[in-house]
Amino acid sequence: MGRMDAEQRKKQILECAKKLFAQKGYYQTQISDIQHAAGVARGTIYQYFKNKDDIFMTLLENLHTEMRDIISSKPENYEEDFSDGKKVFKYRIRKAFALFANDPDYCNILLRVGLGLGDNFECILRRFDNQMVELIKAYLISGIKLGRIKPNIDTELMSNLIGGAFMRMAYYYGVTGKGRKKEEFEKLTEEFVETFAYGIFLEKP
Repeated sequence: MGRMDAEQRKKQILECAKKLFAQKGYYQTQISDIQHAAGVARGTIYQYFKNKDDIFMTLLENLHTEMRDIISSKPENYEEDFSDGKKVFKYRIRKAFALFANDPDYCNILLRVGLGLGDNFECILRRFDNQMVELIKAYLISGIKLGRIKPNIDTELMSNLIGGAFMRMAYYYGVTGKGRKKEEFEKLTEEFVETFAYGIFLEKP
């Protein structure tokens, strides 16, 4: 029970820190701000984290892990949602967009706050970006082998195009606050998938 309480407390500190970093920025957020927002003693924070850098790095690592799990996930209705290449693509793009649409603080940290903070943080941000591109590339190569995707596409170029477009749309959802309504979210997801579908999939609509 004690372990669970400790894990919940750590999660609470991270959630409060995430909101503060997203709202105020990294340099403007102090340990004392996080302490007050979480409603814990200053010493409690240091039981879980070495310093502010450690808190911020943990948030980036958590986002990295969450995105990896989302892009690699499979739907409950596996046979229907994975019955053709475009459905697989749409399922995973929707799930990835939803992460930022449902948690805009993450989007602010990734696309605004984390930029220009030095090599340690930028290394995590680059890893996040590279991970997305590599996952997309692996998906394209798999689709070519399955006969779903055009065999002559440049997978390196296309994975970077899709990854770059995705991050721009993540900004659209999370930072500007647009596309939050369900119907807008679905429409933009559909348009994103259709735009690339004509360029990469062999399957006809």
